Amino acid sequence: MPRFSVGSTGRFDGDLDAAVSWRLANAGPSSAARLLDAYDALVSVVGEFPLMAGSVEGTPYRWRALERYIAVYDVDETVREVTLLRLFHMSSDWRARLLAGATEI
Repeated sequence: MPRFSVGSTGRFDGDLDAAVSWRLANAGPSSAARLLDAYDALVSVVGEFPLMAGSVEGTPYRWRALERYIAVYDVDETVREVTLLRLFHMSSDWRARLLAGATEI
């Protein structure tokens, strides 16, 4: 059983859905399945070791690579909960996008 519960925002869910849909349409079912497998592994890792990841300067958020994406999440140690906030493609300027829209997460 993970030490922290892991949840997600609607924005993260939408980001993940868009990434899986794109892969399914453009790269095939095996690529979409790999992304979902990587997502399952990410949930497991951040549930066990949420603080062992890079931090996003100027925010309380952390990030981890997820295939060719960056998963940004928040950790609430008092209630032992991780919240997946956004999923950005690595090639995007994800830090700038995150900082520009930090109030929208």
